[in-house]
Amino acid sequence: MRRLSSYIFALLLVLYFPILVAGVNSSQPIRFNHKKHAGEMSLPCTTCHQTVKEQTFASLPQAGTCMTCHAAALTKNPEEEKIRQYAAKKEKIAWKRIYQMPDHVFFSHRRHVISAKIECVTCHGKMAELTEPPTRPLVQQSMSWCIACHQEKRASVDCNACHK
Repeated sequence: MRRLSSYIFALLLVLYFPILVAGVNSSQPIRFNHKKHAGEMSLPCTTCHQTVKEQTFASLPQAGTCMTCHAAALTKNPEEEKIRQYAAKKEKIAWKRIYQMPDHVFFSHRRHVISAKIECVTCHGKMAELTEPPTRPLVQQSMSWCIACHQEKRASVDCNACHK
């Protein structure tokens, strides 16, 4: 009986471990405060994510982008100093993506933001309310979620429109 209990426990651990660790702390190299920047200061997302309108993929900001405002200290926050250290070393900020489409899906930010005029909050959630970087997506995107939006906006639901 004890052996059976051990097997069941091991099986449950194997089955549930991926669920337990999924999305667990994708800690970011800089504790960026979206609420301060996008909320209180009303900076548009494109201030930092500059390629959204021109390219297929949205960019994650690098130190040069941050230095536009943070070359001189604005606060005593040590996170702000990290930005200047990245810039001084000409080191890339190793942001961890929390939103990632599967390899078989083609998604264009430009097409959605410019052509369809979809607001960032629709797909990314209320980032402007966060004082800490998110550790997991605020919006759980799935094929059915995308199709529902396409149907609502009268966009193509043809498989080849999104799948490679």
